[in-house]
Amino acid sequence: MKGTRSKLSITLAPDLIRAVDRAARKHSRRSRSAVIESWLRRAARMDSEDELRTATIAYYESLSAEERKQNAAIARSSSRAARKLKIDGG
Repeated sequence: MKGTRSKLSITLAPDLIRAVDRAARKHSRRSRSAVIESWLRRAARMDSEDELRTATIAYYESLSAEERKQNAAIARSSSRAARKLKIDGG
């Protein structure tokens, strides 16, 4: 994401700095900042995916037996309807 950036000073262990430098060299001499930003974005995305997965599991576990039965019926019906679709002339 381009745009306004803020400067941040961090302290890292030497082994992590070496890993950042290796990644920077491996990817056409990217800056340390670019490598660290990429890693942080990936970690943030994975964290968001974990939160969504946890919320989804909690939702389905909270359903009553009747709601689960209704969901299963809807899924079966949707699957049957989807098999009848003709997509791209297929």
